Formats: sequence, C-alpha cells, structure tokens
Amino acid sequence: MQLWWMPLMLSAAVTAVGLWLLLSRLSQFALDTPNHRSLHEVPVPRTGGWAILGGVSVGILVAGVDFSAGAAIAFFLLLAVSLADDLRSLSARFRFAVQISSVTLLSINLEPELSHWLLWIPLVVSGVWVVNLYNFMDGMDGFAGSMSAIGFGALGLICLREGAGELAGICFLLAASSVAFLYYNWPQARIFMGDAGSTVIGLAVFAVSTAGWQQGVFDLVVPLLIFLPFWLDATLTLLVRGVRGERWWEPHRQHLYQRAALKLGVKTALFLEMTVMLCTSTAALLLVVFGLV
Repeated sequence: MQLWWMPLMLSAAVTAVGLWLLLSRLSQFALDTPNHRSLHEVPVPRTGGWAILGGVSVGILVAGVDFSAGAAIAFFLLLAVSLADDLRSLSARFRFAVQISSVTLLSINLEPELSHWLLWIPLVVSGVWVVNLYNFMDGMDGFAGSMSAIGFGALGLICLREGAGELAGICFLLAASSVAFLYYNWPQARIFMGDAGSTVIGLAVFAVSTAGWQQGVFDLVVPLLIFLPFWLDATLTLLVRGVRGERWWEPHRQHLYQRAALKLGVKTALFLEMTVMLCTSTAALLLVVFGLV
C-alpha cells in the first residue's frame, strides 16, 4: 500500500489546485442560481466535480491501475453528458438513457457472476438508482463530499484489510479528492460538486461495490450499511412522493437532510449526517472484522 502514497497526495493536490483555478478564473461559470427549493442564497459555481474527477484520474494514471477500455468509456460517457448538463440543461430522458448505457457497459466489464441473465435487470436498475440518488442528495453544503470521504474511506479500509490493495487504493483516491473538495465546499460553500461530480461519484460507488462483491472482498451488505444515510433518505422520500402522486423526479425540499437543514441549520444537519455515517461505517467495519458478513 506504500506505493499509493504518491498517487494519493497527487490526487488531493490536483483537486485542490483545480478548485482554486475554477474559483479564481471561472467563478462566474456554470452558476447554480438559488430558487425556492435551494438551501443556498447566492449563486455558486457547480464545477467542483471537475476538479475531483481530475484529481482521481491523475491518481489512477500515476498508480498504473489496470482500467478496462469499456469501464473507462462508461465513466467518460456519463461525465461528458453530466458536464453538458451543468453548462446547459439537457432533457431528463436523454440523461436517463445515457445513465442506463453507462451502467450497463460498466456492469458488463465488471463481469459479475450471475446465475441467470434476468439478474442483469436488477443489477442495472440498482446502478442507475445509485447514480441518481447521489445526484438527488447533493443539495447541502458539505454533504455529498463528506459522505464520499467517509464512505470511500471506510470501503478502502475494508478492502485493505481483505487484501484487495488496488481496490483499496481507488477508494482512498476518491476519499482524498473528496477531502480536498470539502475545504471549498464546507458551509458556506464556495463551490458545488455539480452533476459531473455527483453522478460520476455515484457510478464509482456502484463500481466499487460491485467489484468488491464480485471479487469476494465483502458482502453487498457492507456498502449498503456504509452508505445507509444516503440511499435510505433518498429512497424513502421519493417513494412517499410517488405514493402521493407527486412528480418525484423534480427538485424539492422534502429529503430528511433538507428538513433537518431548514429546522436546525446546515452546519448542525451536516454534523448529524456525518455522525450517522461514521456510525454506520464503523458498524460495517466491525461486522467485517468479526467475520459476521
């Protein structure tokens, strides 16, 4: 694992420098203008994901990770469309079609051992859901970044313990870049992750979870438990909206974290969310250490 120190430092440094450049040179570019559903009050650039992904990419290249062409294309396809959406809103149907294509291509390259071809359907559906829920939950200063830092950090420790060094390194790269991003995204945030960051990181969560399960590194309950605050909030909220006949795909302020932020303040809500995720991550680590999963 000592060979990963240089890629990790480079990843964090490239992310930090990229964010500084975006804020100093392109501060009025791709602004997220507040509306009645927003938790922020002034326009904020939503280009932070560009720096995060740039940092992670540099780390992966320096570390010499064996990345298949298909997996790279899947990430690049989703990134390109998400970048375009950050700059100029694209139709939901087009974005959804690209998400399905990216998740399907990535799933094929991960080569999961499925007992029947019909099981590909729930696999792809779950991948598309993870991509979208990360986007849905990226609505509060410091939230998505801290969840990435904690979540990938915990997965990295588990992979390292189980001897999956390369997968652990990838997790730590994502965590390191997320920590660098948090310096600028902490309340009051100076920059947001944007679709380019949230959707691609969501795809990374799906990729690492599927790869870890496929390689026998951990059971699927591990990432589910670690990222519990994210997927449970998004899933329950959108199910309730669907039952009520509301347009669940449209922006709103009904997520639990949004309600907490409005009632308690962003910093308090963020502290509570981070505490919960630290607890679920610790629980996942203990389950693995004691051989319960």
